[in-house]
This record gives sequence, C-alpha cells and structure tokens, in this order.
Amino acid sequence: MTASSDNGGIVKNIFAGYFILLLHVLLLVVLGLFIVFFRGLVLYLPWIVGGLTVLLLLSAWWFYRRYRRGARSLAGALAAVPTGRAVEISLLGGLASMRVGAPVAGAGGGPVPLQLEDPRSARLRQLDRLLEMYQQQLISREEFLALKAELLAALPEEQDSGQGTTIAIRCETTEP
Repeated sequence: MTASSDNGGIVKNIFAGYFILLLHVLLLVVLGLFIVFFRGLVLYLPWIVGGLTVLLLLSAWWFYRRYRRGARSLAGALAAVPTGRAVEISLLGGLASMRVGAPVAGAGGGPVPLQLEDPRSARLRQLDRLLEMYQQQLISREEFLALKAELLAALPEEQDSGQGTTIAIRCETTEP
C-alpha cells in the first residue's frame, strides 16, 4: 500500500519541478523582452520624438488648411465663442477642466462672493447651539445672557421692511 502512495508523491514532485523550470524560463523571456524594449526605446528615442513632432506639425497644418478651405479665418472661428459668460472646457471626462470667460457679475457690477449660508440663519443656528449648551449646563446663565446679547446685537437690521424683527429666546432652568 505504501508503493502506490509513494508513486503519487513522486509524480507530484516531478510536476512541481517542471512547473518551477517553466516559471524560470518564463521569467528569463520576460526579462529579455524588457531589456530589448528599453534598449530599443533608448536607441530610437530621437526618432520617436522626431516622429511625434512631425505628426504634431502635420495636424496643425491640416487644421489650418481645413479652416482656410471653409472660407473662415481662425479669428472668425474663435469669435463664435460666447462673450459675456463663462465657458467651461473639460478634458478626459472632467479630470482636467478649466473655466474661460468673464466671472458672473453681481448687482454692483463686480463678482458675486460665494456664500453658502446667509448671516441671519447662521446666527440663529448659533443661538440654538448656545441654548442647547445652556440647557445641558455647560455654560452659566450669565455667560448665556452675555453671549446671547452679543449674537443678537450682531444680527443685521432688515432694510426692506419698516418693521424690526424680534427674537425671543426663553430659557427655563430647574435648579437641583
């Protein structure tokens, strides 16, 4: 019974040895290809750069000839770009993009500053946080009243309507 199990082990070892030899041959072939490729790249680099330069010049000549044949000049083709608004140019699926043109003008004629939240709602949110801190007893009543007065004094007055806005915050505490 041991003879059959030894034969299976010997066959496995022979196949493993051949597999290792095959991997070594494959490694040598890949290494040889890398040497040939990089040596060829270094030897033929001036030809590669020269060919790419010629290809670039030929494409520029073809572009110029095409616009001349269409009875348009390059300045006329570029005049079709919309003026007075920004144009975004995206390359490689948005990987590289740039915006060309005038910035968006505001009411005063200048660029509009980016603003995510109006100051009034930001201050109201700060007041809400202040009230939560007071209710959790993280700040004292005097600190709460001083900070509340400071925030309410910083609120801008409404210019459009003649009425003032009153904000009342009621705080109740239960003393232990």
